[in-house]
Amino acid sequence: MKKPNLLSRLGLAITRARNFVINAVFLLLVAAALVGLFQGVTGVKVPDRAALVIDPAGVLVEEARTDYNLLGLVSQSEPMRQTGINDLLKAVDHAKDDERIHAIVLRLDNLTAADSAHARQLGAALERFKAAGKEVIAFGHSYSQGQYAIASFADAIYMHPFGQVGFPGYGRYSPYLKGLLDNWGVNVHLFRVGKYKEAAEPFTRDGMSPEAREVNQALVDDVWAAYRQTVLTNRSLDAGAFDRYARAYDEVLEEFGGDTGRAALEFRLVDELMTPDHARDRIAAAVGDSDENGYPRIGFGRYLQTLPPEEPSTRNIALITAQGPIVMGEDRKVAAADNLVALIRDARKDESVAALVLRIDSPGGSALASELIREELEVAQQHDKPVIASMGPVAASGGYWIASTANRIIAHPTTITGSIGVVGLFLSFERTLSDFGIESDGVGSLPLTGSASPLLGLNESAKRVLQANVSGIYERFIHLVARGRDMTPEAVDEIGQGRVWLGRQAMDIGLVDQLGGLADAVEAAAELAGLEQYGIKRFTTPVPPGEQFLRQLAESEATTAGPVNALSSASRQLRSAWSLASRLNDPGKLYAVCEPCLALD
Repeated sequence: MKKPNLLSRLGLAITRARNFVINAVFLLLVAAALVGLFQGVTGVKVPDRAALVIDPAGVLVEEARTDYNLLGLVSQSEPMRQTGINDLLKAVDHAKDDERIHAIVLRLDNLTAADSAHARQLGAALERFKAAGKEVIAFGHSYSQGQYAIASFADAIYMHPFGQVGFPGYGRYSPYLKGLLDNWGVNVHLFRVGKYKEAAEPFTRDGMSPEAREVNQALVDDVWAAYRQTVLTNRSLDAGAFDRYARAYDEVLEEFGGDTGRAALEFRLVDELMTPDHARDRIAAAVGDSDENGYPRIGFGRYLQTLPPEEPSTRNIALITAQGPIVMGEDRKVAAADNLVALIRDARKDESVAALVLRIDSPGGSALASELIREELEVAQQHDKPVIASMGPVAASGGYWIASTANRIIAHPTTITGSIGVVGLFLSFERTLSDFGIESDGVGSLPLTGSASPLLGLNESAKRVLQANVSGIYERFIHLVARGRDMTPEAVDEIGQGRVWLGRQAMDIGLVDQLGGLADAVEAAAELAGLEQYGIKRFTTPVPPGEQFLRQLAESEATTAGPVNALSSASRQLRSAWSLASRLNDPGKLYAVCEPCLALD
């Protein structure tokens, strides 16, 4: 055997040394992280006369489910951060009765997106905190529309002199691909029921249909009206002045020489303009104490670590969350049928559970997956365990399907719901291939053999089958709603047709029983179960220990990190649309999905 030359041995030695250094550094980092984490958990203490800092990062969601991996953590390319609304509510409600907490400070600069329903939930908790005689102060470099919805609940809003308060309103815009697909020779086969069902329009049109324009314009106008009223009420603003600021912002800025901070101050959207140092002094005066860092404070995440564990109860309300697109199989990041069915079944078999609350934040998805989830909920009802559907920001199409036969449905005033309709979409590429000189041919034993192929397209038999399937699923949908809501199928069809409704409107037409949040749903569940004393037992899909460690490590780093870059509206829309499209896996290619719910911003 030939002995390696000097250059080869030198290269091998360098490689071994490099691997040793990399492994050693990695082990040191892990050890340091473990020490930091354990010290952080055991050493957290709430200062006396402190402020609770509410500083959510990323997107406000029902449950934070961001996945982490080691490569992403090291490269700083981890997924977009999420903050669970329930964590914020828990922190605020405990602080209300905590004598050590004298004020809440809202720092919303790192919050990239917050739905109006979540903003109202957090706002209601802040109102309870203020009712206890404590102060809420907001300070930010600037305020986006979503950030300001939360900040408006504060007693005082401070902003940096260079900041601005922006109200772009709500819009609904999508790219339409018909021209592109025509140029590529792609055939789009659309099957749908419901004149308002626009989920496939981006593939079949160059722009919005009149029906889609009608429903979307009404939707964005109603959402803006609700937002406007919240701000006017919270800030005691003059409606005319606010409307001028929002609708003629260009003219307003011209009058103020481009000084965005002074414009916001003069229109009473903020109370004072000040630097961070000045804001720290003002907050220290509010809590009645100061230290070398300005004022004693604790972040909501670390504050939650100090709270004692909840006492177990012999009688419980089960809480399960269906968040994200509804899909077949297992996937913790979305509303996957296998996961949710297992959780519902666990809750049904748990003898301590007397009723279930299903919290829904979903635009829908697979019709079959939706039915599997609904069926399992109905089994729980048959075992004398009432089911309450609590609708979050969105519970439409498949999201409404799974709620349709619940004992009671509770929604926020701005919940996007309804969209009772079904769509089937099939793309074929026979024209594209033909343009490149590729033709397909063959034989089959039956009329439907090879009748639905991306290479061959659809024959007439396949088209009739697909349309019959879509029509059949729609009939099942409206009959489920009719049974669950004690309506006639004809009445459901009239308010169905794929049309989207806000929660307030949905209650007027019978799709929703009452307006309220998650707490109202829990109370309703206890009432139906005849409970006066009860606990809340959350059923969630377990997170693998390795991923849980990486998540804690990432969140630990985030407590000392600087501001994150906010994603643009377009970027969030593309991520949302791609996430949905990549997970649509209904075996029959039949979907109850609310496309307008994906891009309202």
